[in-house]
Amino acid sequence: MIIYGNVFYKGRIVECGIEVENGVVVDIGKDKRGKSVDGIIMPAGIDVHVHFRDFKESYKETIESGSLSALYGGVCLVVDQPNTNPPIVDEEIYFKRMEIAERSTYVDYSLNLGLVKDNVDEIDEILKKIEEKYYVPAIGEVFLKGKMSVSYETLEKAKKTVNKLITVHAEDPNEEDDVMAEVKAVERCLKMNRFHFCHISTAKALDMIYNSESTSEVTPHHLLYSKEVVKFKVNPSLKSNEERVALVRNFYKADILSSDHAPHTLEEKWEGAPGFPGVETLYPMFFYMAKKGYIKINDLVEKFVVNPAKIFGFDRYGEIEVGNYANFVVFDPHRERPIKAKDLHSKVGWTIYEGLMAVFPKDVYIRGEKVLEDGEILIDRGFGKVLQA
Repeated sequence: MIIYGNVFYKGRIVECGIEVENGVVVDIGKDKRGKSVDGIIMPAGIDVHVHFRDFKESYKETIESGSLSALYGGVCLVVDQPNTNPPIVDEEIYFKRMEIAERSTYVDYSLNLGLVKDNVDEIDEILKKIEEKYYVPAIGEVFLKGKMSVSYETLEKAKKTVNKLITVHAEDPNEEDDVMAEVKAVERCLKMNRFHFCHISTAKALDMIYNSESTSEVTPHHLLYSKEVVKFKVNPSLKSNEERVALVRNFYKADILSSDHAPHTLEEKWEGAPGFPGVETLYPMFFYMAKKGYIKINDLVEKFVVNPAKIFGFDRYGEIEVGNYANFVVFDPHRERPIKAKDLHSKVGWTIYEGLMAVFPKDVYIRGEKVLEDGEILIDRGFGKVLQA
């Protein structure tokens, strides 16, 4: 198969053809003529931070519904988080989760292993058993406060025990000020070792990580909304507009852009449940911003495609390049429209991004197969590949 059109390739948009065999890109060139594609052919996104719920919380999201949302949002691969109910803290529950994913995911799927006080002494052995079959991207997200939280001492013990990326939800449990809670947690962790920090929400913490060997994520909601505008709870919290603006100005320092897709019903949100759905809207919103010149398209690809693959060790994922999987998203820049919850595919049926402009994918290819065409799904659930060891 050869598809031909305007392709984001090596940092710029060029007219060329992409030759695909067995789901992998085998050649790219201007002389490669094939099926002509209208729009811009972009690499498919990688969302390294989603919460697809399921288990006892399947009433608000499942791997099936969450991965369908991801597909409609131009995402080819997700990293699911382990703070489910029940939590994923041993090999038995990990395997059970992956069995669900194997029969229900629309996009490629991977899953982190949770760290708690009760499994830290066995975490290395648990990991070895799991990795006989599956690829584990990371240990985490590790919480330092709240539900499933561990102490700094437990975190340090785990870091010494396993040779694996550990992702940290950085909020100091002894600090009441939301800004300082993040800054202090990051500061203490950086003194300890190298980590990957999830959903950083302050410019100071982002700068500290940027000047270290650790890596970071930022989210759309922390970049776009302040606590003065959105009153719903999220962890880490939305900050003041001054802090939000500072985070935006330091966006270039972030390694990864992720959704932290965390769906709850509206009833639960009014009762204070933390988190927002967002896996379907991230790429479309930020592609629109790139089109308008608010961000650089190279930054978007770096933070939502290239760095996620590099930092989490996803072999053959990432940019459009010979040897990588043929994971593409076709955007028609003229097809911009406001985001409406009724058009999205998460089970919860609402979004904080209601009314914001976006460009949703026209077509999506995963491993060379067209899986979405003009809003129509061309595959069945279970098409997505669960990442093997």
